[in-house]
Amino acid sequence: MGNHIHHIAIQDDWEMSRGFGEYVVSTRGMHLDDVGFIHATTADRVSVVVARRFGDLRLPLLDIEIDVEALEAQGVRVEWVDGAPRILGELPMSTEVIAAESPIVR
Repeated sequence: MGNHIHHIAIQDDWEMSRGFGEYVVSTRGMHLDDVGFIHATTADRVSVVVARRFGDLRLPLLDIEIDVEALEAQGVRVEWVDGAPRILGELPMSTEVIAAESPIVR
């Protein structure tokens, strides 16, 4: 399924999490504790997720590229459901796990 997956983050949520060293937003307006996982997607579906989930939102967004092997090495599993990855725990904001942070231009 590939070594990297992607999470779409609202930039403010991502930046506020930096001080904690972990990111716990499942998706727009939802916390990991409420959903049970952090939503993720594959590189080819980033634009679809942005359009469907964030299309009406004018806040700055980031495409967070995540190294699955590094994430799992830190004890956070990724499961695949209907072709979509789910991150089953808090996302460490380490340089080993976070391969890239890219602004989404709409």
